[in-house]
Amino acid sequence: MAASLREQLKHATQLRVLAAASRLFRERGFAATTVRDIAEAADVSAGTVMAVGDKNALLVRIFDAMVADEHGRRAGRDRQLSVNGSDSCVQRLSVLVQPFVAMFTGSPELARSYASILVSGNHSSSLFTELTDRLVEEFATAVTEHGCTSQADAPAKAQALYAAYVGTLFTWSALGLADPSRLTDSLRTSFAAISICKE
Repeated sequence: MAASLREQLKHATQLRVLAAASRLFRERGFAATTVRDIAEAADVSAGTVMAVGDKNALLVRIFDAMVADEHGRRAGRDRQLSVNGSDSCVQRLSVLVQPFVAMFTGSPELARSYASILVSGNHSSSLFTELTDRLVEEFATAVTEHGCTSQADAPAKAQALYAAYVGTLFTWSALGLADPSRLTDSLRTSFAAISICKE
């Protein structure tokens, strides 16, 4: 019983640290926020913050949680991939990634920092593990929905679409582009080249 209570308290502290870090990263920026600032905002010691993770690890966990939350929301409701009555592969794929694009473009400085941390290879992300599998499955469904891609070809095409998606997000972040429409246009171009739907 005591161990269970300890685990609950530890989890509550981790959530408090992550919430404080998320708020400060958005308000002050990633570079300007210190571990001491996060500790003060969460009302814990700097050592407690570091037990949850360094600044880089905290940002990765925050972004991963946002991505996982979006996947959870989509899994819990019926998705309509059709857009404005048209139903091309590119439009279905664009609808699938739109919430994630909004996350990246809504916080460009944090997105740049997140991409930089992941590229460094010092921190792992669920973006490249369990979340990959979910989005690849969604891509495969989108490109087979109207017979555009055969079931046999769907897994390889979905993997290529996912690689293009992540590569485009990270490139946009690294270049520090301010215009979200350029990211959307780049994704649509990549999706069109890979899916080559004749609908």
